[in-house]
Amino acid sequence: MAVRAIATQTTTRARPASLRRRLNGLRTTTRAQAAGNENKDSSATSTAKSPPKSTNRLSSNFRPPSKEEASLRAEAEAPFRSFRIVLFGFGVISAGLANLFSIPTLIGTLAGAPNAKELSEALQDILINVTALGGCGWLLKRDLDGREKQMARLMREDQLGMCQVELANKKVLRLGQLRGAARPVIVVGSQEQVSNALKLAEKYRQPLVERGVLVIGIPIYPDGTEAGADQEIPALTKEDLRWRANPVRVNEWKAWFDEQAGASGKTVEQGLYVGLRLDGRVRASGRGCPPLDQFAASLPPTDGFFGGFLDGMDGRVGGG
Repeated sequence: MAVRAIATQTTTRARPASLRRRLNGLRTTTRAQAAGNENKDSSATSTAKSPPKSTNRLSSNFRPPSKEEASLRAEAEAPFRSFRIVLFGFGVISAGLANLFSIPTLIGTLAGAPNAKELSEALQDILINVTALGGCGWLLKRDLDGREKQMARLMREDQLGMCQVELANKKVLRLGQLRGAARPVIVVGSQEQVSNALKLAEKYRQPLVERGVLVIGIPIYPDGTEAGADQEIPALTKEDLRWRANPVRVNEWKAWFDEQAGASGKTVEQGLYVGLRLDGRVRASGRGCPPLDQFAASLPPTDGFFGGFLDGMDGRVGGG
């Protein structure tokens, strides 16, 4: 009986401890569930407050121009220029050190030092070193200047690629997004000049469309006469999807052309034009109306049997 009483007392004492452990476990579980519900509510609230992510194609598919990308394009255009710069740079350093070491030899020869070289031999060494220094220096400077001009041209082309156009289907794209799909020909000037250029382009519409030419007329300069200001540029139709495009944010286009005209010293009274290749590089530029007849005769077609096969034969790079 005594043993049973002791066991009963021990069991009675153990029950409150086990109950306390169960209660503590239930409290912990309840707190965790409440915290989880609060986190869900806060995440739902933040999701509701936060604006939806932009799905604008301009920002997702086109990156702004950068010097790093321009450097990669420059390396692709002139793959051996970097090697030549390193080679000629070492040549300049080597010839300069040889000239520096030749001076004590010449001084020793003139002073009559023992075992000194003959004067003619010392002068010949200096002449060879000076010639090597001048030749390597000239070649190095030529490549450095060429790389600087190339980088400036690529940056200008990338800045032009940032300008926007609106197609006939109301889609707005940056000019750089048309690379590989179209050869834009941009005509800027007065209302009369742009209207006349578009009328002239209509004569070569079919062959130019077959060659991927996309004409963009931008009247950004004032007309000299009231009659010229009255000429209207025809609106885009569905048939103009692969033929014409309208500029968006004309002030950005004007800023680019004003900068290029000022840098090259060209006047804008006769209007300006820029023709691009499929890769976005400038094929031709100049004053007046673009040579659309030459484009129609010389550019390879983008459709048909030879479409894509002759894309590399897209004309020389550089302005006119």
